[in-house]
Amino acid sequence: MDEDSGVIGQSRIGYTRIMEEKMSTNINYAKETVKRKSAKTDRSVSGRAAVREKKKQMERYEQQEKRRASRIQVDQNVVLLSWIIGIGTAFLASAIVSFNGITSVAKFVGLSAGWMSGLFFFFVEIMYLLFLVAYLVVSSRIDDDGKPERTSGPLWGMISFGSIAVLANAFHTFDYWNWAWVEPRMWAGVILSISAPIAIISASKMASRVVFARAIRL
Repeated sequence: MDEDSGVIGQSRIGYTRIMEEKMSTNINYAKETVKRKSAKTDRSVSGRAAVREKKKQMERYEQQEKRRASRIQVDQNVVLLSWIIGIGTAFLASAIVSFNGITSVAKFVGLSAGWMSGLFFFFVEIMYLLFLVAYLVVSSRIDDDGKPERTSGPLWGMISFGSIAVLANAFHTFDYWNWAWVEPRMWAGVILSISAPIAIISASKMASRVVFARAIRL
């Protein structure tokens, strides 16, 4: 009987332990469930709060925009086309200004006929124009590696023939004033005569960035 009682007692103890472990497992599972629900609730609450804050920001932005004056979108075809027309007009004006200087200096070459001096003008201006177009075209391209094409050749050609026009205009102005180095009007004329070709070079380089599109590697 004592042995049977001991076996029964051990069985009860083992059963009690099993039940305690199950209860502990159920309690832990319940706690984890409560934590997950609480975390989900917190995320839901924080998500709703973020949505409300976003709506408030949009409302404040709309109110701010209503108070502002209307704005004009500058980056449009009309503006870019006007920019191109402006550069073309400036180039024509620069060519007319340079005509006097180039033809006057061309006479020092010793031409057999006076009308030949005009050929130097067309040669310089046409070469400048060709290098200008080449620069704008090459600057809009990319090579096989997706890198921008080198524009040093067309750029230096454009600068070289532009410099010829600058030097010819400056020389003609100096010669007109008989190289009077202390005459301020001579220096004013020199600055004005060389400003036109320099402005065209600067505007042409800017046109490659503002007006003309660049190729994109797909």
